[in-house]
Amino acid sequence: MADDLIPHQIITLVSLVGGLICIYVSNISSIGGIFSIIATILGVVYGTNTLRHVGKYSLGTGVPSIVYMLTACGLISSIVGISLSLFVDQSILFPIISVVIAGLIGLSISLICKYVFNIQVEILSKSFMSIAIATTITIMAMSTLVLSSSDANMIYHYVIENGLIILFMIITVMAIQNPYNSCMGPNEDQYRTLSLAIANAFLMLIVISIISIISNGYWYVYLVISLIGWIISIRKYFQYTKQQAASVRWYGLWPKNDEEEF
Repeated sequence: MADDLIPHQIITLVSLVGGLICIYVSNISSIGGIFSIIATILGVVYGTNTLRHVGKYSLGTGVPSIVYMLTACGLISSIVGISLSLFVDQSILFPIISVVIAGLIGLSISLICKYVFNIQVEILSKSFMSIAIATTITIMAMSTLVLSSSDANMIYHYVIENGLIILFMIITVMAIQNPYNSCMGPNEDQYRTLSLAIANAFLMLIVISIISIISNGYWYVYLVISLIGWIISIRKYFQYTKQQAASVRWYGLWPKNDEEEF
């Protein structure tokens, strides 16, 4: 894996703070869904970049299993966060409660892996917490896109009760797991992997925008934004892929930084 050009700490901070803010302001009439789209992108980028760091430790088939498991944690955290916020009659707190619960569940699972299954990976706890939080943000953001609202009661009735949140979980797994699996190897690069993650996120948002026809009058606006975003991001992914393929074809060797790593 090549050296990161964007520090993981920056991605974590921007995604966590920016994602929560975007979820809260998704209530704004007509343009609220745009903030939901931004929050979804931030969640997917956060999860994918964290997965890249976990993948450095050669966990093999454990890498996709981690995403499935922690996305399920994100699903549970979202449901529990909404339920608790409604129970205490503080709907506005549900994004924060969900993120806190996701972090606690991710930490608990990492401790079980470390002390019960003896998986000694130094960044395990931090990475598990990060992926669980990233998937929670992504699921919540897609939920708010359907309604253009972050009201916990509406999300419960229109996303959780009808089982739509299960689709969101599956979409989240695909968006976060696929980019690293597609780009992994000695020539894996942060820009290439994250550009594919963004393209995947926009592709999934196209599906969510169409689904939101039943409850959102501005679905066509979000569909157009998602289509344009997908075209731009997939073109960037092709550009980075061709550049790195050329560096191997022209010289016949892996880039210098990858040779040093291996």
